[in-house]
Amino acid sequence: MYMFSQEVLDVLFRDHKLDTDRLNKKLNMSGEGSLVSIPPHTYVGRVETNYSDESKVLLLGINPKYSKEEKYQSVNVDLPTNCINQYNKTKNAESLRPLFEFQEGYFLREERNKRHFTKFGNWFGRHWFGKTYGSGGSMGAQRVLDKHVVEMDVLQYFSDRAQIDSELLAQIAKTDPALLSHRMLIESVIERIQPLWIQVNGKSCWKLMESYLFDSPGISINPTTDTKTELIVGMATIGTWSGPVLMHKFLNQSGPQRKDQQDEIAVMWDEWRMKQ
Repeated sequence: MYMFSQEVLDVLFRDHKLDTDRLNKKLNMSGEGSLVSIPPHTYVGRVETNYSDESKVLLLGINPKYSKEEKYQSVNVDLPTNCINQYNKTKNAESLRPLFEFQEGYFLREERNKRHFTKFGNWFGRHWFGKTYGSGGSMGAQRVLDKHVVEMDVLQYFSDRAQIDSELLAQIAKTDPALLSHRMLIESVIERIQPLWIQVNGKSCWKLMESYLFDSPGISINPTTDTKTELIVGMATIGTWSGPVLMHKFLNQSGPQRKDQQDEIAVMWDEWRMKQ
């Protein structure tokens, strides 16, 4: 039966208290911006149980958002903590199955971050995965995400607020053991799913992702005169995978939150990819 890869286990079974204390100190983070000592976010989406005939996009964010809401705590804190504790007692990989099934089927779960991910499901569905989007009816965005998207974060630990110095993070990522382990996981997922492209969400990721991924310095382009649609594009090679990378700002007030802005980006992105 399908189960987590060794790279996932290497991230899950680290000393999270030691990691977050060290990273908070290195990144000068405190208060609501500090990293929380709970099991890290590895990925969501179908990595091991993927639809073999369906193309994928890897969506990368900066780091996962922590919440004290009961629904959130149940699946993002209690579930992984209980699974890890049970595995440590039994050394039986089946102890991790509830967490594995939650992550693989995340986009069909009621506990998913609807507000955040539905934006991407609609955007991707309108432009790149129309067949899945159209056949999904009211669940079109969900179906697109489930079939075509895997999501990860550059920094695997949670915080209330993302207050991360991207240039400092890029420097620390070269040597910090927790970030190096997570980078190996990101690379293994890329090789596993062979994405059509990698899409980086949020300007705070750009500096690190350029150093992580790009074969050469990224190219700045903008399909409009609005700074909200500023992009960095480039090509990357990770193991057996080689392909394009699109980096845009968060889909909020500072970035392309409107449909017309996303449409402009999609058109330019398709044109740029065709030329490579």
